[in-house]
Amino acid sequence: MPTVTSEKPVISARIASPLDRLPVVLWVAAVILTAAATCLRPQALPSAARATLGPFATLAAIIAGSVLADRLGVFRILAGLLIRERAPRAVAAASVLAFTAVVSGLANLDVAVVVAMPVALQAARRHRISAGRLAVALAVTANAASFLLPTSNITSLLLLGRVPLPPLAYVRGSWLAWLLVVAVTVGSLSLWLAQAGPGPETRAARARPSVRAALDLIPMFAAASAIRAILAAGLTLRGGLAAQLIAGSALASALNNLPAAAALRPAGTAGLWAAILATAIGPGLLLTGSVATLICRRIARDAGATLRAWQYTAIGAVLAPAQLAVAVVGLHLTSALR
Repeated sequence: MPTVTSEKPVISARIASPLDRLPVVLWVAAVILTAAATCLRPQALPSAARATLGPFATLAAIIAGSVLADRLGVFRILAGLLIRERAPRAVAAASVLAFTAVVSGLANLDVAVVVAMPVALQAARRHRISAGRLAVALAVTANAASFLLPTSNITSLLLLGRVPLPPLAYVRGSWLAWLLVVAVTVGSLSLWLAQAGPGPETRAARARPSVRAALDLIPMFAAASAIRAILAAGLTLRGGLAAQLIAGSALASALNNLPAAAALRPAGTAGLWAAILATAIGPGLLLTGSVATLICRRIARDAGATLRAWQYTAIGAVLAPAQLAVAVVGLHLTSALR
């Protein structure tokens, strides 16, 4: 039985809503960075904008395609196939997180949290799972699973603009690493969720992808273009693969993965994969590490659940080393790092 009902939407599917501070922060950051780029490197801004336009146009197309898929019931059918009403708590939690990982990997990170959070909240009520914990687990999973395809995360598209890699070669390198990361993430978090009792009752929530979300890409595009113009030479991570993963993850979580990806200039294929993994998995360390996590937090909050920042960081700090380690193993086995 499908777990997604036909309830009237009560949550805006936009990245920004009138009650959010996020759009204000995005626009303020965009204006400040654009002004700085105009003053410091005005000649570099047009070329930086042209280089950045492609990834954002691709993401806008992905959002539009996700809206169509949602209207056709693709996500509802997928949720119904993966999440069973009478499943045990651990199985239900694993099913929700697997659904999140699939949507994040095959569609897009931001689409995944919009689609999966209402499904998760329904599963939390039905299976007596802590909605707050499930929101944390979903955000961590969505971020970590957002590197299967180049389009899974805007950060990967930005990085591939610096070091091109053919889509087929990308997928040949990423698929096993993605499966291993998803297995470690979903398995560990499902056990964690199964051990907790139910939290406070949550309200019904139903969010849907909307083409209006493309409007929220405008300040992000402006900020990324400005960062590229200011740091024309880019930031190159130094040291071995492990050092690059650690530094890149710290940068992505502290600054947010979008500006980190806009600033990084990977050195070769190994550096590219280190940056891709860091900007996908690294945001699991801090709540502000990715816009998708903030969207997830907002949907949870509007439904009466609490995505706790300290809990998110604690889970991310425990899981990130294991996620990065198995991802590297997967990349080695598919010869992506050779």
